[in-house]
Amino acid sequence: MLLRDYDRHGRTWALDPATGLLSPASGRCHGFVHVADEAAALYADPSDAVPVLWLQYGRRRWDCAAVTVRQSVAPDGSRRFTVRDARGAALELRYPAPDPGPFDPAYDWIDAEADDFFLWAAGRLTDADASSRTTLLAHFRAGFLPD
Repeated sequence: MLLRDYDRHGRTWALDPATGLLSPASGRCHGFVHVADEAAALYADPSDAVPVLWLQYGRRRWDCAAVTVRQSVAPDGSRRFTVRDARGAALELRYPAPDPGPFDPAYDWIDAEADDFFLWAAGRLTDADASSRTTLLAHFRAGFLPD
């Protein structure tokens, strides 16, 4: 599965969905990946017989239609990304807030989303009418060039 690196402009990775491992690649992308201790990705596999928007963390992956996703900020400023399935919490990930760098008076919500893959993913997956998921699914299945 070819994915665009969320944090590094123009970089493309091949994700092995079974193992969660990444390798450098090039070509038409079908989603985004955040590269850290474990790869975190949001993508659609164009070869799926039934269109599915996938959320993956390491080797674990979920059909986005079958889970709820939330992102929150703790009092100490750290972030929490939670994936819940029919059995309860499937993933609870605590991570530090991204460092926006030197003070920038123009830094706003759009910049915050651009700096935080989990915030961006939660925003796309928690919209009330599912329009973001529907749009992403169509866009990711069709594929896009990484720039």
